[in-house]
Amino acid sequence: MTKIVHILLFLSTLLLPVAADSQGLSFTYPLTIAGQAQTDREPSITRYNDHFFIAWKTTGSSGNIMLLNLGKQYDTGSTAAVVGIPGAQSAFAPVIRAFNNHLYLFWISPKGKIQYILRNKDEDFDLAAIQEIGFTEPGRVSLGISVAEMGNRLLLATHADNKETILYTLLTTDATGLIQPASLQKLPEEKSKNYPHVTAINKEVARLCWQGKNDQLYFADFDSDKNSWTAATPKGNSQTQVSPVVHQVYNSDQLFYIWRGYKKDNRLYYKMGAGFESPRGHTELPPYFTTDLPVSVSKVDDNDFLMAYTGTDRRLYLSKFSAYQPAKWMEQVIQPLKSNKTLKDIVIPGSHDAGMSILTATGGQQKGTINECNTLTQQLNIEKQLNAGIRMFDFRIGTYNGMLYTKHSSSDCMTEALGGGYGERLQPIGLAIRKFLQSNPQEIVLASFSHFCEQETPLQRLKDSLINWVGMDHLYTANKTSIGDVPLQELAGKAVLSFEIPGHTDNRFPTCAIADTSTAFINFRRAYAATNKMSELIDKEKNFFISLNNTLNPNDLVRLDWQLTQGADEAPVICNEFEDEKINPLVNGVMLLANVIRKNKSIIGHSLDGNKLLPVKLNEWIKDGIIHTKNKPNIVYVDVAGIWITDYCIDLIRGELYR
Repeated sequence: MTKIVHILLFLSTLLLPVAADSQGLSFTYPLTIAGQAQTDREPSITRYNDHFFIAWKTTGSSGNIMLLNLGKQYDTGSTAAVVGIPGAQSAFAPVIRAFNNHLYLFWISPKGKIQYILRNKDEDFDLAAIQEIGFTEPGRVSLGISVAEMGNRLLLATHADNKETILYTLLTTDATGLIQPASLQKLPEEKSKNYPHVTAINKEVARLCWQGKNDQLYFADFDSDKNSWTAATPKGNSQTQVSPVVHQVYNSDQLFYIWRGYKKDNRLYYKMGAGFESPRGHTELPPYFTTDLPVSVSKVDDNDFLMAYTGTDRRLYLSKFSAYQPAKWMEQVIQPLKSNKTLKDIVIPGSHDAGMSILTATGGQQKGTINECNTLTQQLNIEKQLNAGIRMFDFRIGTYNGMLYTKHSSSDCMTEALGGGYGERLQPIGLAIRKFLQSNPQEIVLASFSHFCEQETPLQRLKDSLINWVGMDHLYTANKTSIGDVPLQELAGKAVLSFEIPGHTDNRFPTCAIADTSTAFINFRRAYAATNKMSELIDKEKNFFISLNNTLNPNDLVRLDWQLTQGADEAPVICNEFEDEKINPLVNGVMLLANVIRKNKSIIGHSLDGNKLLPVKLNEWIKDGIIHTKNKPNIVYVDVAGIWITDYCIDLIRGELYR
């Protein structure tokens, strides 16, 4: 037990409180609990008298109900052991919940009845006193139970012993905590293949969430005073085949949802708030969070939570997570205005070819081969990336129709390039940075500009435009020779706009370089794999970190470049559905056939595959000592940047490597 409580103590040091307008969740790396215990159903976790309790069933069609007191959050002396409940068996997951100074452990018996044991405040569970809730209607319940406290009543939701019926009831107790007889009611007009999950929004209103039509996530709100339900509403277009978990944050009406992926996808996903940055309507957790079952969440405080779940190996896992606002994550996690740390002491999420979320126009000598599939690297525009927590941006600027745009091309000058594309206009980007820093004065924006072409985009015009749009008040003017000498408090509320131009002397746009050694204000130490093969990318980056031992200088920022790019023969013919009227129809047919045979992927497609392994490999290299305090990354630089990489960088910052 001491080891388990040490886990709680360790997890408790990783997360800090944040403001109530959060839209993201940051999860710590999951740790195993309860030794070698295994289960084939989801566990249940709750907080009671400052202790955390977890319950589960053993494997099998009639598994034993087990209970473990994880101890207090900051306690290191508890020695409690796993306890089995004599005579308590179930085919389904138990639920443990605190209510009115009592702790209840519920389960569905082999006869389809809901049984429970009870613990009073200053006593242990009476393991021999198994109680049964008396329902006025005959029949069996099945699949699982969910319970939420609503004032002086408990709302219990479950499923009938059939393929579709959702049941619910309001429970009351007597003075000793025993549950009084109740009536199970059917959720009107709604069906589900699984049992639902319920959480209280306030003392009168609760939200029920379930797997509904077409396996989509549905919800309805219950008014306990009126005994009425709102109309069922789908929660976006997300799908699942297990019960989605819904939970409240900040003692407000704000809710978050966590669920397992659809069909063979055993990843975990979450959604928070009404609006959300992901085009798919949700954010996926790192790939080391895998399960075939629902999860269980317990509140630690208004902002922090514990999540317990069953891994695909059937063992029990625990992760602590915190709600945060991605737009203000540096303020909430690092507090730059109070920090003497530098960018060399932390890690920030970065965006490769940051302005290429749209294809405005094509260019180059063979521009007919350029399309979204071989040009776009991002799914969010810069404004949305800023609000998703991205803090380092890679810009290449060109001129199209007399206006400045981001570009992605094979040469610095578009006229000399085999092909290339123009993305977002620079003016909205500059204005978005200004607006963002005005609203978030503790955030820091780091941008590198490269691939200059003077005859197409004069340098002075670019600088004047950036000053005009971003504003001098928000530009960091370098008064030191190295980024490693600048504390975060000097950078707070500023944009560091660095130019990759050797010998450039304008300190409003300090120099940056990519080299083993450099005299530039910022030197990005990185290794670019230039491959579409995952194994080659992993080997390249692993060897890069090994090579960095004791070679870093004050101006070096270590950048993990995690990109799977297209091969030289893959890029021109990438889209299966791409056909260009300017290309000979025979050539279009050859391109289409080549894609089908070779299973070519777009840049975005490669990235979505490669990004899944980034946290896995980075955590592995940290664990193995390949990455350590003297070579740790300062920037994690990706395609398809979004909240997912901000979540992971915050997880890293709260870990031992950056503390």
